Amino acid sequence: MSEQEDSSSTATDLTSLRKLVSQATTLHTKNLSAQSKIDIQQLTSRIIDLQTESSQPNFWETSNSQRNEVVTRELTKYTKLKEQMELWDRLRNDSIDALELLEELLGGTDNDSSNNEDDEMIQLTIEECESSATQLLELSTKYELATLLSGPYDDCSSTRIILTAGAGGTEACDWVSMLYRMYTRHATYMDMKVSTIEQSAGDVVGYKSVELLVEGTNVYGWFKGEKGAHRLVRLSPFNANNKRQTTFAGVDVVPILDEEVIKDVDIPDKELEVTTMRSGGKGGQNVNKVETGVRIKHLPSGIAVKCTEQRTQGLNKQLALTRLKAQLIAIAQEEQLQNINDIRGDVVEASWGKQIRNYVMQPYKMVKDGRSSYETSDVDGVLDGGEQLEEFIGAWLRWRRSEEEIKKEEEMKLEV
Repeated sequence: MSEQEDSSSTATDLTSLRKLVSQATTLHTKNLSAQSKIDIQQLTSRIIDLQTESSQPNFWETSNSQRNEVVTRELTKYTKLKEQMELWDRLRNDSIDALELLEELLGGTDNDSSNNEDDEMIQLTIEECESSATQLLELSTKYELATLLSGPYDDCSSTRIILTAGAGGTEACDWVSMLYRMYTRHATYMDMKVSTIEQSAGDVVGYKSVELLVEGTNVYGWFKGEKGAHRLVRLSPFNANNKRQTTFAGVDVVPILDEEVIKDVDIPDKELEVTTMRSGGKGGQNVNKVETGVRIKHLPSGIAVKCTEQRTQGLNKQLALTRLKAQLIAIAQEEQLQNINDIRGDVVEASWGKQIRNYVMQPYKMVKDGRSSYETSDVDGVLDGGEQLEEFIGAWLRWRRSEEEIKKEEEMKLEV
């Protein structure tokens, strides 16, 4: 490479680094503003207060159990936030310092007198600046998304994801298996724990339905935007003529709420249809020969919950009713209803029938979200459940926040 080409390449690197550092530091500053300008000193003081309280002799007594939980939760939260803020500050300072050093090195380098030692120093500084800024941008982006999880139940640490085959027969069952893989891999990618609660195999391949349990930080808030109908367009491997086929699968996301939240929810028996079934699978003769499985349907809304994992009918009925109440509460909150009695079948039908995302594999490749309009041609990347799906969920969270802000502005104008 000639000296002129080398100089042009370095200038390009410097321009790109300036842009990268600017993006990272701007988002970092925005995140700090979202924290109401809480600084590390304030966090340190708060942590010391909590540690002092937890060290009191009577703190761990049974009578003080509720306060124990609050203090422990806040101590974990603030300690983690302090560690995050210290890392952000270090990365910000490292990237800014490296960029300033790089500009000095390039400004003071005479091409005629440059040597290998100068070139090596410049390259190392470029790498240090890029590494620090990239890491700051990635961490700041993740934190920005976390601040968008501000709904009443977004911080739930456990949630159920129910996948159901729609129209399309064998093709729909295979589509459910693809979504099953996508969400399982995504939960793992996000450092969440995922397990399969229940699955109903398709007649040929795939699944008629699958129910997952996902556990992690803010897990309901992260996944709730996936609720709705997911549409797949591809050349069907189950079609003898290899024709393009469209099929649907329904995705429902339900938080697992604390007993305190649902204890006051009362559903009249006349609104419930309870049926029993054999659970099947492992568990011995009691599970396979006795109808221990329970399905409860809420007649006004049409919502049904099935539970088969417990060994007795009574336990399955209790668990199914708890899950049904949690689902109704979440829908009421989502639809901004006064109580669960206002939920009717048309509301539930609309939430399941609404097409939220298209996955097109033929005649072109594209995944597009119908709400945020975010799209990509990397269909395989999305279905692999990694970074590409994270981008879609992040785009939906930003879109939702934007919609909420627009709504508030309109309400304020009406009040004036």
